[in-house]
Amino acid sequence: MMDRKVEYPTIAQGSMGWKELLTNASMLLAAALPFAPRSLPMLIAIVGLAVVMLRWKQGRGEWRGMAWTSAMPWMALFYVLHAVGMAWTTNTRFGSFDLEVKMAFLLFPVMFWLLPKKNRFQPTKAWRAFAWSSAASVLVCVLAAGWRFGHEWYLRGQGLLPEDPAWTNHFFESRFALFLHPSYMAMYLCFALATVQHVGLGDRVASWVKWALLGLLVVGVILCNSKMGWLTLAVVIGLAMVAEWKDVRSRKRLIFLSGVGLGLFFVLFAAFPTVSGKLTQAISATGPIDPTSDQSSALRRMVWDAATDLFLAQPATGVGTGDIKDELIASYHAQGYVHAEAKQMNAHSQYLQTLAALGVLGLLSLLAMLLVPLYQAVRIRDPHAMVFWLIIVLNWSVESMAEVQAGVLFTAFFTWVLAAGRE
Repeated sequence: MMDRKVEYPTIAQGSMGWKELLTNASMLLAAALPFAPRSLPMLIAIVGLAVVMLRWKQGRGEWRGMAWTSAMPWMALFYVLHAVGMAWTTNTRFGSFDLEVKMAFLLFPVMFWLLPKKNRFQPTKAWRAFAWSSAASVLVCVLAAGWRFGHEWYLRGQGLLPEDPAWTNHFFESRFALFLHPSYMAMYLCFALATVQHVGLGDRVASWVKWALLGLLVVGVILCNSKMGWLTLAVVIGLAMVAEWKDVRSRKRLIFLSGVGLGLFFVLFAAFPTVSGKLTQAISATGPIDPTSDQSSALRRMVWDAATDLFLAQPATGVGTGDIKDELIASYHAQGYVHAEAKQMNAHSQYLQTLAALGVLGLLSLLAMLLVPLYQAVRIRDPHAMVFWLIIVLNWSVESMAEVQAGVLFTAFFTWVLAAGRE
């Protein structure tokens, strides 16, 4: 009997293998966003490789058009304007760093254009991977905070540590959020909650698992102690109630989530000054600016004031891509904003950050990138896309999220998933 050589199929033997690689790499990238930011460049490279290979194997296939109703062309324009802004930049080193941080705003539109139109991307695995990973990140953070809390409680009981009124803060803000800044984590969790509500977890997942996962996401948002996170959570649940009120199961689930969120919030508000102080600071920050204050709400007013002054001084061009940080810090120093200067804060509003850096044209490109796809999502009645863009519009108003990779990659990658899965 003659030996026969068995040939196993490889990725390189056909486009089907590259499709699978594209789907699986995208799923891993979505799962890595809440957990493993250092792995993202490698996963993006794999996604890019799969897209390039699909285009190479189907070079004569139909190309995807850059519809102006999509965020893709506006996102690329936003990046190009930052590159142009280097022309009147003095600090080219920071400008180059800024372009590197924002590179995904150009890279994902290019990958969208390269992906053959017949190779429609299936986004469901990516959405669900993100939802599961987001919930898992909350669980890890809760367990880690509980362990630290218990360990410190034991040491205090033994008299080995001095009294500290803030020692319960293990469960809040940056001590709780192990993998991301708490504002970004809250944004991620809100979108994960919307994803579970609109996309689901699959037919094989038991109902109680879905309820538990949603409850865990709500708990995570509350513990991030982000005012915008709380507002975004209320908006996400409120919109879902309006859209799915006639569905009895969805209505019960949303009422349950509202009860969990409100109950936990009021308990923490009454028991912990860390939570109640957030609202107290926001209310007290409505008066005259105290330049020596180090409270988050007051600091935001200071940096907004400084960014507005920079825009008014150069409304047409802004101060330039690379000079925005130096100019903001110089403004803080001139106005005596000591803590804003010491922390080298950005404008803490992407709209003001872009206005100060690139002027009116930069802001218009940013608004087009956000509002055009939001309008399109409303027009075609896509609730998942609508919530995604609404979450970004809200959160970018109080954070300069296009200045850090946690905000850039979240926006650019999921914009690509939405667009590639639809067209």
